[in-house]
Amino acid sequence: MGVGAGHGTTGTPGTTAAAAAAQPPLGHRQIFAFYWPLVLTSQMMTVAHPIINAGLGRSDDAIVQLAAYGVGFGLAVFLNSPLFPFQQVVAAMGTGPRARRDLITKGLSLGLVISGLDLLLALTPAGDLVFGRLIGSTPAVAELARGILLVQAPIPLLLPLRALAWGMVLRHRDTRIISQATGLRLILVGAIVFGLIGRSGWPPAIVGGAAMTAAVLLETVYSGWRAWRLARRGAAGIDAGRDEPVSWRPFLAFIGPLMVSTVTWSAMRPLLNAVMGRTADPDLAQGGLGFVFPLLVLMASPLWALQNTTLVLLRDRHDLRKLLRFATAVIALFVVLVGAWVWTPLRHVLLRDVFSLPADKAAYVTTALLLIPYHPLTMGLRSISQGFLMNRRRTGVIAAASLLKALVLVVPGFALVAWNPTLNGALLATALILAGDTVETAVVGSRARRLHRELMAAADGPVAPGTGGP
Repeated sequence: MGVGAGHGTTGTPGTTAAAAAAQPPLGHRQIFAFYWPLVLTSQMMTVAHPIINAGLGRSDDAIVQLAAYGVGFGLAVFLNSPLFPFQQVVAAMGTGPRARRDLITKGLSLGLVISGLDLLLALTPAGDLVFGRLIGSTPAVAELARGILLVQAPIPLLLPLRALAWGMVLRHRDTRIISQATGLRLILVGAIVFGLIGRSGWPPAIVGGAAMTAAVLLETVYSGWRAWRLARRGAAGIDAGRDEPVSWRPFLAFIGPLMVSTVTWSAMRPLLNAVMGRTADPDLAQGGLGFVFPLLVLMASPLWALQNTTLVLLRDRHDLRKLLRFATAVIALFVVLVGAWVWTPLRHVLLRDVFSLPADKAAYVTTALLLIPYHPLTMGLRSISQGFLMNRRRTGVIAAASLLKALVLVVPGFALVAWNPTLNGALLATALILAGDTVETAVVGSRARRLHRELMAAADGPVAPGTGGP
């Protein structure tokens, strides 16, 4: 999930309690300074998909193009998701050039396997099985979705390189570099989509897929150049710690639980597309999901950064109190902001003028949009709980909660569609997502509260991030 589910951290296991004590007291200004660039990054990464949707919405067969991009890109994100936590591994274990060489070798090995799988689905009958039978897309949507996988096949090889650069930048704690790189990505996506859709001769959905690949390439090149400059001049934090080789066993032990969480999160869209493919009008249902899901993620994406902020900045229970107060204010702010967008006439203006949806399609997604303001609440509470658990190195419950969320999506989803195939697909998918979020947040939050009570009962002295905590 980019800097969403796969955010990096500078809280390495080698940090000592003495080093933590040497840090200045945590204040709201320090929290904001760390948090704000990550918010910009999350917003810019998630807004790229609505920009592509805005371009696709202007095409002649908009609903087919929206459905195809939603299905193809959703599956690509799912396949790429094991790579998302790689920047965390670099930030925690990339203590020097030798360690980073070992890590990037492993990251590129995983990327090569995923890229090969993209090509297999794009160029062989296996793609027909996945898109046609498993997901239930119509032939027109399935053919375009295979083309999207083809043009996005290089992305799995770019993600480890970008993660290597971002992990180094996070160790240096200069998150502005990541925001700048993502800004360049967003500009290029917009330029390609609005410059080529309807003018290139390519199907609009394929143009959208190619735009994302080109944008990730630019983002990777810029991030790598900035990280190389930091390493060359010996910038603070990048090479802190013993530069030891990293074997597969500790690598997989660190990244494994995080992979489960990110894979499960990214599986939401393919799973929901499979549910929507069983409705009476799969093109309309999958197109509605392809429109609403990116907006739902966009509206809550600033709350992702609370996970990394808690993970990196938390040292003792006093820090936790300040982080909780900060998170409460941020959650309330975004619930109000999202509500002001979907519960006022502004919603009609954006659907009609920005996304250019026909009146019937706008009406189809409106009821789903009315539910979105609930999402920042669960996202914010879950993010700060997960950040706390990761700071304590108690990540097992995160993976378990993610798997439970997937069950909430699949079992009721297929049951409801079997009961009534004419259900509004956009509304059903949004309700399933919010229900799954609620369950996942409840499980993770319950575990975090138990650990919080242990922390409150322990000594007030600083605790090093990643040492297991009290």
